[in-house]
Amino acid sequence: MASASERKFGLVYFDDEQEPGAGWAAVAGEPAKRIMGSNELATDTLWWTNIQYGHFYRRSEAFRNPNLRHDKYLVVSPKDCLREWGHNPDAVDAPFTCSFGARCFDRIMRIAWNIVSEVHPKMRIEEAFTGKTLREDMRSLFPELEYPKGAAATLMKSGTAWEEFTPTSVRSPRGAKFVVLRRPRMSYANEMLQTPVPRGPFVHRMRRDLKVDAAGAPEHVKRSEQPCMVEVTVKSMQPEVAPIYGFGAAVDKDKRISRSWVAHPEFILLTRLADVEVRSVYMGREYWGMMPDLPDAIQGFLSNKHSDLSWSAGVVAESLWRAVPLGEDKSKAGPMREGEERAQTSWQGAWIRAADKSTMFLCSMRLSELGYAVSSYGLGWVRCSVTEEEVPNLLKDGLSLGLVPVVSEVPEGTFRNLREINWQGDDKARNLASLTCMRNTDILWMLDFIPLVPQARRGEYLKRVQERWNKTVAAQA
Repeated sequence: MASASERKFGLVYFDDEQEPGAGWAAVAGEPAKRIMGSNELATDTLWWTNIQYGHFYRRSEAFRNPNLRHDKYLVVSPKDCLREWGHNPDAVDAPFTCSFGARCFDRIMRIAWNIVSEVHPKMRIEEAFTGKTLREDMRSLFPELEYPKGAAATLMKSGTAWEEFTPTSVRSPRGAKFVVLRRPRMSYANEMLQTPVPRGPFVHRMRRDLKVDAAGAPEHVKRSEQPCMVEVTVKSMQPEVAPIYGFGAAVDKDKRISRSWVAHPEFILLTRLADVEVRSVYMGREYWGMMPDLPDAIQGFLSNKHSDLSWSAGVVAESLWRAVPLGEDKSKAGPMREGEERAQTSWQGAWIRAADKSTMFLCSMRLSELGYAVSSYGLGWVRCSVTEEEVPNLLKDGLSLGLVPVVSEVPEGTFRNLREINWQGDDKARNLASLTCMRNTDILWMLDFIPLVPQARRGEYLKRVQERWNKTVAAQA
């Protein structure tokens, strides 16, 4: 049995992203080496790869190797990892990608293991990370969630009750580039996991059962103290809002499903923006705060002041909140009857998705009002389509809305000193946002490691970080 210290993490960058053949591989902390096939990879290492999900499971034999993981096993891909640390994936070679990506993967997985092992002290590290994504692996850390059954399960699916993210119908300017802004991952995870969520049982009621007329039904449901999943018809929407809100906009062109259900948080927002008709509701018993019932390990991780400064901790935090809306673990769901459908999320997960939709819509709408073309949003981020000349202003306006850019998308010299950074988001993320805008990846890399520094040596390590920070501030004085 491998202990946590013996288990290794690495990255494989195959020459062909669709097939695990020849490529480059690196274990964290070791130089990259050339391999001719996955059979050459060490079996004491969990390998993150650049093989896309579809090819990994459907078009290659990669999934048969229990130590390989596809590119989106994490909430970031290896290429995303490079961009978020200021590297252009097209400008760095495979050996660098492997060496750097392996170190990032190692940090993320060890932070995740620290949480998992505290919640499940008897679990072996080999047993902890066996799912298709880290989100699936973190799902077991949460209290038992309620999954709709029967008729309610048929509505609880992507395209009918939510979308993973929202594509807008806004046209991109000619010659534009895409720029992503996001809420700081750690603070956003706290926000999502503090969303009031429902408790069942849920009872289906037609509009006539609410004992209000059609005109009064939206206000009645909006003010309900009981959680409601609402079947709606959107009669009309404010014209300046409709292109951004994208109600029912299909993400998958091959699965164009008519959206007809919204969870309570999104319904409340929708009534402010559109003429809505209520057709029926599933009404739950009460609202519940999930955060106090989470394991101490998760609460401690999310509230630790050093977690806010760590990019790797942020990736783990996003994995945690996005674990809640996942579908039911098939090993716990039990057998399905003939013709029965399985819900794609829990009642609680639907509320988290609605909170994300509402929050990121409001950020997107504000950016749109400022004149930027928002192309899509969701999962804590907004993607804008802007000309090269607009990028500096977009980044500055994003900061005023509590949105952080990706390091590689910050043009050199945009922010010459800390005084130019007008951060209006969560104060705990101020240093992270400032260093990102300054492209100071040296200090960010030091801060990133803090959650993994043993407590006995943490004071000394923090002193070194502070000294480096003081030199940075003094150089800008």
